[in-house]
Amino acid sequence: MGYHLLIVDDEDIAIRGIVHGMDWSDMPIANIFTACDAEEAQELFNEHTIHVLLSDIDMPNQTGIELLSWVNHNSPLTKTILLTGHADFKYAQQALQLDGFDYLLKPVDHDHLKKILMQALDKVRLQEEHDSFHKTYEHYYQQWHKQLPVMAERLWEDIIHWRQSVAPQQLNPQLQLYGIPLQADTPIAIVLISIEQWQEEWSARDEEIMTYGVKNAAEEIILKGSLGQAIQDASGALLVLLYEPEKVDKAELDSRCRSYIEQCGAYLHCRLSCYISAPAAVAELRNVVEQLTELEKSNLNETAVVVHERERGELKLRSSSDLYPPLAEWAVLLESGKKTELIRSANVFFDQLIEGQKGVDYVHIVSIYFGIVHTVLQTFQRKSLDVEAAFPQQGWEEGGQALKSLLGLKGWTLQVCMQAVEYIRLNGKDVSHVIRKAQQYIEEHFEDEISREELADYVFLNPAYLSRLFRKETGQSITDYATERRMMKAKWLLEQRTDRISDIAVSVGYSNFSHFSKLFKKATGVTPQEYRRMFQQVD
Repeated sequence: MGYHLLIVDDEDIAIRGIVHGMDWSDMPIANIFTACDAEEAQELFNEHTIHVLLSDIDMPNQTGIELLSWVNHNSPLTKTILLTGHADFKYAQQALQLDGFDYLLKPVDHDHLKKILMQALDKVRLQEEHDSFHKTYEHYYQQWHKQLPVMAERLWEDIIHWRQSVAPQQLNPQLQLYGIPLQADTPIAIVLISIEQWQEEWSARDEEIMTYGVKNAAEEIILKGSLGQAIQDASGALLVLLYEPEKVDKAELDSRCRSYIEQCGAYLHCRLSCYISAPAAVAELRNVVEQLTELEKSNLNETAVVVHERERGELKLRSSSDLYPPLAEWAVLLESGKKTELIRSANVFFDQLIEGQKGVDYVHIVSIYFGIVHTVLQTFQRKSLDVEAAFPQQGWEEGGQALKSLLGLKGWTLQVCMQAVEYIRLNGKDVSHVIRKAQQYIEEHFEDEISREELADYVFLNPAYLSRLFRKETGQSITDYATERRMMKAKWLLEQRTDRISDIAVSVGYSNFSHFSKLFKKATGVTPQEYRRMFQQVD
């Protein structure tokens, strides 16, 4: 890169002596500007970026010292070297006070001047590199800072799904890294938001957008300026985390949730309920969420309600002394064939248990063992798979090495999980029993207007939970799936029969012909009449 040098002296011969008397060929200087006084120099500063200033001190009107003072205010990155024909200590002192780069006596030795100029240019180069690095760092820091809420949301999701250890020495640095002002033992409160019904019929994309709006509204209304975050995990569950629950009393939080339910109903066209936990340590988050989910699943009758978890003494969370694996989550991972996530979750659970629980007794080990056995057997039964074929050498009742130590139980669990996932992958079906049951119900009730609540009653699940489970397993909402199946049936009827189109609409569950026609065209690109003409000659 070429730098700009400005030489200022009221004696033209002095300027020409430096310009023409020195060898500039090996110096990184692109342009040499000259001026006969401070005023002309200032004009050049206004027109060009000057990296190094070489100025005489003794000049009429403004001295080199005064020019240095002006440069410090108007071009602070410029390095200034002062020249004088007088060995006056006062000048040297003023130059140092004004942060001049160097002070040389005339006549100056050209080799020495060249050395000083190179030192000044090195300083300029280092300063530019520092500034460039700082700008780059600042850019990436700003990008990172913008992503903090997203990264914090992922950390919370990892905690909930056993991908992040909750041991303080591992969790606390992660919380600090993502700007979360908490520690593993800090109490927080959780609100689980259960979207029970959309009052409008949305496409999958529109439903995602509306859910995002519901999440943002939760931050505004439930948090209402309190420290915390609203998150949505991979399963679709919406959670509000209150970092300082002691600053929001129960009545106030209840009031915020009721206001939130009302406003979401009025402006976001959905009916929902809020399930509120008692304060619990961050390290217990996964257990709290699991219990709130159980509350949600067990509520089959009431909608648009605020439900408080019972006090800690009444509804005991798993503590470090009686910690058990998240078997419900493991069942989902096992059934869906997610081996990597299942093994990771099992490793985190057992490593944490082994590290912090030296006093785990035999009864505890047996309880964990049979809980895992039950989960595996139940999963195979739901998928109509042969357990004996998958585990020909397994004696489930005896337990063997699995019951002798936590390490033995961990090794057995990992082996069983890998073996089970592999067998399911080769022999099982992709959709769980409960989802197959829901799909079968839809197939058998085409002519009816099936509500999500009706379908949930049939499979004995909470409507909001069924909706999340259905989307997770099939990649579609219940509404989109039902519409797709009805359109397929309608196309077959239009191709094979001569019934009136309005009758066909009714037979696949649409009493409103206009609505049916609109949905059919959206699915196929043509109207029902046009579709029929493609396959039949209408008399």
